[in-house]
Amino acid sequence: MQTTISQRELQVLSLISLGLPYKAIASNCGITMDTVAKHLRNIYRKMGVPNNAAAVAFALRNGLIN
Repeated sequence: MQTTISQRELQVLSLISLGLPYKAIASNCGITMDTVAKHLRNIYRKMGVPNNAAAVAFALRNGLIN
């Protein structure tokens, strides 16, 4: 991991791991869908992964989410 994952990014990633759509994640977090997408792009960059599935797998392997 290049940079520390923020608490908000971990929250978004955790909700992605539950299979929630971006709209539900945005509503749950009180942010826009564009902000959800921005957080995910940042997560991909920091983890060096290409998509949601790879990000969730990385996070599970490294104990970032349960």
